[in-house]
Amino acid sequence: MSTSTKIINPSKGLYIKLGTGGKWEKESLDKGILRFGYGSTPFESAVSGDWETVRKAWHEIRHDAGAAARDVIQIKHFFEADENTLWVTFHGGLLHWCFAKPGVHESGDGSFRNTVDGWHSDDTKGKKLFTDKLSGNLLKMQAFRGTICSINDFEYLKRKLNGQLLPAVEEATQAENRMVEKIIPLMRLLTWQDFELLVDLIFSNSGWRRIGQVGKTQKTVDIELKLPTTGERAFVQIKSSASDSDLKSYLERLNETDAYDKMFFVWHTGEIDEIEESKVKLIGPNHLARMVFDAGLASWLREKVS
Repeated sequence: MSTSTKIINPSKGLYIKLGTGGKWEKESLDKGILRFGYGSTPFESAVSGDWETVRKAWHEIRHDAGAAARDVIQIKHFFEADENTLWVTFHGGLLHWCFAKPGVHESGDGSFRNTVDGWHSDDTKGKKLFTDKLSGNLLKMQAFRGTICSINDFEYLKRKLNGQLLPAVEEATQAENRMVEKIIPLMRLLTWQDFELLVDLIFSNSGWRRIGQVGKTQKTVDIELKLPTTGERAFVQIKSSASDSDLKSYLERLNETDAYDKMFFVWHTGEIDEIEESKVKLIGPNHLARMVFDAGLASWLREKVS
């Protein structure tokens, strides 16, 4: 699915459920179309805007005036929404969005519309739209029992798709980033023993369990870890100051053993080039500072160096 690169400003937004139980989700996303059911709708009447005929047809099916009226509202949305109407759906832990071209086409069990440029699962700045990063008010549309409904909190969604933050959120984000930047020089004030302890605390907070001693008690291990949920084994190489040559040396030692699933190489001073090695995770100053912040260890660090 493609990624948009411009600011979008839709006039309205609609959520669409792509088939009962999501049966048309993959097809719609892959082909860049919006699949729609209601196959018993008199197609030509819907295309021409003869909604009274459509209502009568669905009243005969439903035998319920209220249900027929709700059906017509959804069918009308699908047939009449213009190119400036934003469509969204959820699939695979992501929010997907698109705009539809004019024109509705018949299919065997309903109808479909072509999208303008495919479905997108990134915001306009290229950031993935993971559902766990979206508001609950927006996500509750997934519980809608029909097929199409208006989007909850439309202004919030537009900001999200354009990668924009509320002023208060932007201010908080900038303050957080400044705090993370300040963590780096504080880490460099730690003794090597306290730095190893800090790294140990970070991994403990993220679910890893230490099974080896902290400190250079073995030739290649500073901290030996196990992840209880998966059984993965890893070791953490910790250096205050590191270089490419240091990393190369540890990589050679890693290749001498099959005892570990991965290695974490951690340091707070120096620059190391990225490597293509799936078993190795580099954690340098910037990444490590973010981990300290996210683990709630900034106060611990500040008190250690005070």
